[in-house]
Amino acid sequence: MTSVFGWVATDAEQRRRMMEVVDQFRDSTTIDDLGLGGIRDAFSDTLFPGTSTLHTRIRYALFVPWTLQLASDRNATVSEMSGAFTRSEFQLTQSLLNGGESAGVIGRMAGADLKRTASTVYWGLLSTWGVFERGFTVREYFERCVLRREQKRVLPRADDPEVALELTPTGLHERLPAAPTDLLNAAEFALRPEDEQFLREAITHYAPGSLLAHLVENQPASWVDFESAPATFASPEIVADLPQALQGLVTRANKYAIAVHGASLVYNLILARRTGRHIDDEMTYEEHYIDRIHEWFDETQREGTPTAEDQNQIWLMVSATGRALSRSTTVFVREWIASVNAAANADQLIESAEVIQRIISREREKKGARARLAPGNRRALDAWSGAAGTGRNNFRWNYVARHLQDLYDVRTTD
Repeated sequence: MTSVFGWVATDAEQRRRMMEVVDQFRDSTTIDDLGLGGIRDAFSDTLFPGTSTLHTRIRYALFVPWTLQLASDRNATVSEMSGAFTRSEFQLTQSLLNGGESAGVIGRMAGADLKRTASTVYWGLLSTWGVFERGFTVREYFERCVLRREQKRVLPRADDPEVALELTPTGLHERLPAAPTDLLNAAEFALRPEDEQFLREAITHYAPGSLLAHLVENQPASWVDFESAPATFASPEIVADLPQALQGLVTRANKYAIAVHGASLVYNLILARRTGRHIDDEMTYEEHYIDRIHEWFDETQREGTPTAEDQNQIWLMVSATGRALSRSTTVFVREWIASVNAAANADQLIESAEVIQRIISREREKKGARARLAPGNRRALDAWSGAAGTGRNNFRWNYVARHLQDLYDVRTTD
């Protein structure tokens, strides 16, 4: 029987997070077999608040509220507004294609079957960056628009025309730049100066102290276009310019990412040994992962691992983002890092029966009978593709770099 899972989506943010989980199951480099996804996501949210692996281009943070405004301006009732907004999400896809865009267009392939709409994907970002008041829904926005209309109709007007009526806020940021006149005919991802200013001010105001806010204001000198963007969030050209507190966070995140990457490589080495599979006629997967672990171990020796205090700071960070952190997870991370620190070389680490058993036990704890290393689960073991969770945590950097480039592009054309 094919395994399935489901969830009850009570709000847009929950739905976005679950879609990220589904996407990670499709990507063999990011599958979380060892149950460390909560720590990864906490780092991601702390470094780059509001972002998601489902995001494509930053102008969707404006497209969504603009289409909401259009729907409310052109219709009388909440039901009519909702219907018009739904249609506009599909119209926006075609408008971007008409405008010459292709990569990053939500709905380009799905067409009329689109389920992952831009509003669902970006709603968490809109709330985090203050574009929308946190906790608002699309329906509540339309209800507020109807209420404001009624207030304008019945409230007495002041003798002074410059005195504004005190109207119920809609939840949408009052200084949102005006939508382009051809938004639903021929749109593009390139930002206008007023778009860039609004987003920059929103990010720096609502995500202060984050790496995202710092980079919005401080473009590295070597970053001149998307091709020259730093490879990671902790590249030297980024770290060198950071204030002390932020530099500490980025260094801690980088050391953590490097350290736990080794656990994933050892997990795949165990799978390679269990399957005896070959990459080609000249190399087995076991040989491949032994080589990779040696390279990783050398890097770990150069960069160092999170100290005990670093680890305490990580647990506090996870709790601060509202995520549960089990004792078994903290114990696993602490013991793994201790084993790495105690090993004189990579061979000593990967030949340790204690280390191997710890990895096996961790997968079984997290996945139960579905674990590839569970006794008798040969089917799951044989389904291993040769790489499961081998990608290093980069905390959404590739997506964030695209957003930053969109902002930087406006400044270079001014």
